[in-house]
Amino acid sequence: MCDAALRERPLMGPADLAGRYPRIITVTVLGVAVLLRLHGIGADGFWKNELFSLTWIRQPVAWLLGEGMRTETNPPLHYLLLKGWTTIFGVSEAAARMPSAIAAFAAVALALKLGRETGGTRVALLGGLFLAITPVQIVFAHEARAYALLTPFAALAMLGAHRLLRAAHGPGTPPRTAAPWFALGAAGLLHTHATGAFAVAALGLATLLGLALSPNPGPALRRLVGAGLAAGAAAAPVLLALARQSGSDNIAWMPKFGIDTPILLSRYLLIGPMVRTDFGDAAANAQLLAEMGLASVTAISLVVLAGRTLRDGPARVVLLVFPLLFVLLLAAVSLARPILIPRVGLWLSVPIALCAAHILTGTLPWPARAWGGTLYAACLGMGMWNNVLDPAQHKPDWRALLAANPATIADGPVLVAGPHAAPLGLAFYSDGKLRRPLRHWIADPALPVTLADRLERDVSGATTIDTGALAALIASGRGVVLYLDDDDEILIGRVLVPTPWFARARRSQLPGLTVFTW
Repeated sequence: MCDAALRERPLMGPADLAGRYPRIITVTVLGVAVLLRLHGIGADGFWKNELFSLTWIRQPVAWLLGEGMRTETNPPLHYLLLKGWTTIFGVSEAAARMPSAIAAFAAVALALKLGRETGGTRVALLGGLFLAITPVQIVFAHEARAYALLTPFAALAMLGAHRLLRAAHGPGTPPRTAAPWFALGAAGLLHTHATGAFAVAALGLATLLGLALSPNPGPALRRLVGAGLAAGAAAAPVLLALARQSGSDNIAWMPKFGIDTPILLSRYLLIGPMVRTDFGDAAANAQLLAEMGLASVTAISLVVLAGRTLRDGPARVVLLVFPLLFVLLLAAVSLARPILIPRVGLWLSVPIALCAAHILTGTLPWPARAWGGTLYAACLGMGMWNNVLDPAQHKPDWRALLAANPATIADGPVLVAGPHAAPLGLAFYSDGKLRRPLRHWIADPALPVTLADRLERDVSGATTIDTGALAALIASGRGVVLYLDDDDEILIGRVLVPTPWFARARRSQLPGLTVFTW
């Protein structure tokens, strides 16, 4: 009798679990997000861009909101938050990165809310889990930079837009929170990063398109316009400063837009920013090409399958049309002025995760869902390995260098930092005790001098040295120590190896650092 009853009882699937235990699963998803964002947050030392942030915030608040905003291309919101936070909690690696970790956690909480409103409980829980384990989100939760703030602000603006669209597709008026959430999210995007202006423009255009196709656009349209004006007014000083800096040399280093840019963007968002170099050049290049191919196929598949799955107009606009418009807008602008670098699209992780959840819980034939789910899972698995479980790269470990070689800060050979490694790491971690001459190697004199370059040299006291002068210094026998980070590695084969004096170098390795001694 019992056996018969058990055979007749249907097995409990994911949908049943989500329906019966939504609170338990929600808490579990949020717990996973917290653990992944806090685990190892202070393990690596600061790298170049983080050191720039920590140096920049030494200035008074009035300066950051005045001269600082006119000279730095990134808006001041993160700098102000970081300044206030570190004033209370200090400038240790874990403390300085905690605002980014909190923002990355808030993004998961908002994604759960957005998923529930666009597709119900199953979409919310699955999409929230996907975002919680998205590698690029975890990586930037461990950076004392502004990028992690983009994701919760984008999710908040998307929530507001979806509520406006939902009301326009029905007989009612938009909820009270719709316009304020849109305005707050949009203002936050504008105050966080220069490309936030393009995200707000893309979301505004997508929402207008959705309203134009809705049966009752009037009330929602009026609230959208009001929210947009409020956000623009709140960010007016930032927008004015960004307009004046449109031709700034501070962003002249960005690579030109090419056919590979969307491929690199797909790999960055779906698999993560880190590239394995520990298998040798041939194997590393083969893996990178494989990852680029996997990410490209996955991105195209998710867009196609999401287009077939998202039948609800508001959800389609917010989760599919808006992200595609943003990428197209940045790509168009980048043809004239390159600004599309992968990390500015960090917030795209939210629509990607929720689209994947919609696909897996939707009504498409199971082979289509299995195809999309398998590809997406492969990207997440590869990304977790590369970026979280066994990180392929580490930030330059200036702490370990100075701890293992205390004589580095005494008198002796000339210290030379590579073009990307820059001298600020040595100056910061030596705690003002650096006594040796410090140089910053400029391998390509044609590159413009950025604000970061000037700040690093002013703070560290470093002077520039070109390749010819570096060679002469080594030939003089005075003694030189050259530090290169992972992004400088290409210079070893391209510039150093062909020179006769390179053969005399002694090479040692630290996490994120290659050290040559003559």
